[in-house]
Amino acid sequence: MSVAEPIIVVLGPWCGGTSAVAKVLHHLGVLMGTDFDVAVRELEDTWEDSDLGILCRRAFSTPGAQLQMDVPALQVMLRNWADKQRRAAHVAGRRPGAKHPVLCVAVELLREAWGPIVPVVVDRPTEKVVASLNRLGWWKDEQERVESTQRLIAARDQALIDSPTVRVDFEELRATPAVAIRRLADELNLDVTEEQFQNAVNSVVGKQNMPRGVDPHQQLIDQYLPRVENDPDDSLSVHLLAQTYFLKKDFANARKYSERLIEIGVEDEDEFFARLRIAQSMENLDVAWLDVQDAYLKAWEFRPNRAEPFFHIARNLRAQGRYRLGYLFAKLAADMPLPAGDMIINDPALYAWRALDEQAVCASQLGQHAESFALCRRLLQQDGIPDEHRDRIAANRDLAAPAMLEASKQYPEALVRDLTGAQRDFVEVTISTVAGRTPAETEATLNSVLNCCRDVAYVGRFLVFDHGDSPDRTVLRHRFPFLDFVECPPGGDLREHIQGRYWLHVDPGWLFFAPDNYITRIAAVFNAEPHVFQVGVNFADATTLTGASASEKNVRRAQNTGRYVITDVMADGPAMFDTERLDRADENSMFATLDEVLCLNPAD
Repeated sequence: MSVAEPIIVVLGPWCGGTSAVAKVLHHLGVLMGTDFDVAVRELEDTWEDSDLGILCRRAFSTPGAQLQMDVPALQVMLRNWADKQRRAAHVAGRRPGAKHPVLCVAVELLREAWGPIVPVVVDRPTEKVVASLNRLGWWKDEQERVESTQRLIAARDQALIDSPTVRVDFEELRATPAVAIRRLADELNLDVTEEQFQNAVNSVVGKQNMPRGVDPHQQLIDQYLPRVENDPDDSLSVHLLAQTYFLKKDFANARKYSERLIEIGVEDEDEFFARLRIAQSMENLDVAWLDVQDAYLKAWEFRPNRAEPFFHIARNLRAQGRYRLGYLFAKLAADMPLPAGDMIINDPALYAWRALDEQAVCASQLGQHAESFALCRRLLQQDGIPDEHRDRIAANRDLAAPAMLEASKQYPEALVRDLTGAQRDFVEVTISTVAGRTPAETEATLNSVLNCCRDVAYVGRFLVFDHGDSPDRTVLRHRFPFLDFVECPPGGDLREHIQGRYWLHVDPGWLFFAPDNYITRIAAVFNAEPHVFQVGVNFADATTLTGASASEKNVRRAQNTGRYVITDVMADGPAMFDTERLDRADENSMFATLDEVLCLNPAD
């Protein structure tokens, strides 16, 4: 049985020098691809195989490099690409190679799908990588560029920690290309001719020769427009022109060449995006809305598994204040799963959360507060939402809080009846409160807890601390027959009256308004965090609405916990204790909170 030819894999972040190294390898006799992606930047060559580039963009988000594809399906596609690449390399008499920045986070997947690989690690200082990204203006801001670069490098280096690698210092390559290239060829055992070596050396662009102030979009237009004028049926050049004009915000030409692409005839996915680009261009050209909407609908009609047309219609209708129609189209988009069979997903966030966000905003404007609230909370549990959008969604969620609060204060008659008749032989969870100034205040707190704690069936004992028999106790006992009352003087030790391991205490005046599995979630946090003995319900122990949700970089997750945050401050508001840990708490003990504001104290 023959051993597969190892694939030489160039690994490094965007703007990390990998294109220069891949070009050198091309000149040294390595087949980096059969068709290459075009780069919209100063240097036009990426040396990334176009099919591999499509697969990488489908499988991983940009720039976060988060996996967004089913792993078994991805492995099959990677394996198929590797087989094709090895065959092409064999025919060409070359070594097979590959390069794409997101491969940094996929080293283990590559080993499983491709078999033997030879990692070529390209080193460049992070600050220089980020400086290049800043100059190109890629992605949202410098922080995102830094985080992306660090994630790719860390994932790559961790995956290769015990593996032999070939390393190339990009700055050395630019300063002394002959030395760096000779060493690279020797370490890869490449048998190169003097002509190949010189071509590789000459391919390296030094710092002094780097182009500056070049409009990369115009550069591509200048390259491909003559080709189209010479051959109007050159579909690749027409496609690149349409795309480049759109990125350059020349929407008239983007529409023109997208329409031409459809006339020529292309693959279905490419035609869908041409139709979508026509609608988007018309929108930006201030064409009458009904015509724009019709163009979006035609794009959907052509490929009805795609949500993008419905999303853009919803976005426009919401901006026009037509919330009912906007809601309908947003829901249609939000209900569509990421199309598993499609390879081109330019905006995976649209499927993950943006359409749902539009639906939540429209629902709020329509007064559908419970739905808007639930949708916003569903969004806030996701891990791929940028923090500025997370805070906006949290603020939108809070708009529904007054309506949710009113609903939570209603007396849950059926639930009270069920709890009164329930058999509770073993007490593992206790919920307690202190009697308020009036029975109505205490009842409001109890109602809100019962209405919002969806797993209240796990509670073995409901405890009210008061000052002894009184008319107030009689009223509460009549309303909530399952309550246990304990006389406790002001400042008395509540802990000595608690049975079982978990104790959720809610002081009078607090009102829950967010339905959740509080017992399950917080018990799961204790299970995940051995040093935590108290978990606060509210993020940052807030007493009022804050319009905030914990930043993704600060949260933790484990099975059944949802998002939560470790803190060094004990919560004063509603919180659950692990009583076993509480009793032996020391300086090493820790605290946590959930990631949202889920209850309020209107008196504060």
